[in-house]
Amino acid sequence: MAVSRESQIDAIELDSECYQLFQSQINQSLTHLPINILKKIEPEISALLNLAVYVVPLYTSSSLVSHELLGIQFSKKTNGSYIPKKWYIYSFTLVGINWISNRWNTISGTILNENTVQPASQFLNWLHISAKILNLLNSLVFLKQGVYPTILHRVLQLKTELVNPNEPKSADLSTLTRELLWHSFSEMLMFALPLVNVHRAKSWLTRLIKLKDDNPSITVRRNTLCAVCNETPIIPQETQCQHVFCYYCLKANLEAVSEYTCPLCSFLIVADDGRKEED
Repeated sequence: MAVSRESQIDAIELDSECYQLFQSQINQSLTHLPINILKKIEPEISALLNLAVYVVPLYTSSSLVSHELLGIQFSKKTNGSYIPKKWYIYSFTLVGINWISNRWNTISGTILNENTVQPASQFLNWLHISAKILNLLNSLVFLKQGVYPTILHRVLQLKTELVNPNEPKSADLSTLTRELLWHSFSEMLMFALPLVNVHRAKSWLTRLIKLKDDNPSITVRRNTLCAVCNETPIIPQETQCQHVFCYYCLKANLEAVSEYTCPLCSFLIVADDGRKEED
């Protein structure tokens, strides 16, 4: 019998909560140690906590803590082949990725030369962003299919099943289902939205919906408001279209958009057009 979507997402959240609980207990017990010492061993403490949450339960009981609480387990068969090794790959991958990300600045200088540190860091950053995007796409597929809650589950083909499929459900969890699914989707949106260049999107939409005036007659005073923030200009800058901007409003938009247009008249402004207004 298939495991419901809310149970699969709830299992991931419960494991995360177990990690946070252990971490808070350790932080309280190590409160009196010098901060410098805690900073040095923080990645190792995080790795030990991940081992306790994701690795030890699988080795001892072949099930995660969240699975025990929710009455589910990793499926032991996929296409007729036993896959307990994939459970351990799953757990060690979570531990290893977190430790490498926390210790990269230290280990990169040891195993790589100076010429390859920066390209390797950029590559890892690209992998991190790609993994987030793939997780977002996987979440959309999961909402439809309800099989693999994370991209790591999908890559390893880790499915879950009910321990006692004939056991009746004690409550209707339809409301909780919607809350958990929306919570997971909103977290992905919070990651994806900052990647959007707002200035570029705003400029594109402005050009798209701008109505063309056959007989434009625009009168502009030198002490007019800023064309971007509509406030009194700070360090006024006048462009070739004779509109006035704040220095920082104009500079920020020129840095964000290579082909920035004036929001009032759609005149193309390049970096050399902005010049400080003389008193």
